[in-house]
Amino acid sequence: MLNKFINDEAGFLISAELVLIFTLVFCGVAVGFAMIKDSLVSELGDVSEAIGALNQSYNFTSLTADGSPGYPNHAVCSGSGFIDEADSCDCLGVTFTAVAGKNDPSTLNVAEGT
Repeated sequence: MLNKFINDEAGFLISAELVLIFTLVFCGVAVGFAMIKDSLVSELGDVSEAIGALNQSYNFTSLTADGSPGYPNHAVCSGSGFIDEADSCDCLGVTFTAVAGKNDPSTLNVAEGT
């Protein structure tokens, strides 16, 4: 009975059918990976635009801690600052444009044709 079961090929897929199935699965996976790649590139582009739009300027004032009469300045920290200039790779910002809407066909007057 075991030999009969091992040698039984009824219902087994022919190799051509397997090749067709694997080809279709591979094409589907390739298209899926391409869509994932496009989505990731788009999202990373959005992240880079957001980072480029940040103003990285900073400023802090000086700090002086008065000491005893023999030591006029106990501690001193000088102020500093940096102004972020526009770079060629900075985001130019998002511009919004108005789009004119279309007429609703359900409100057209048939007699006038408008």
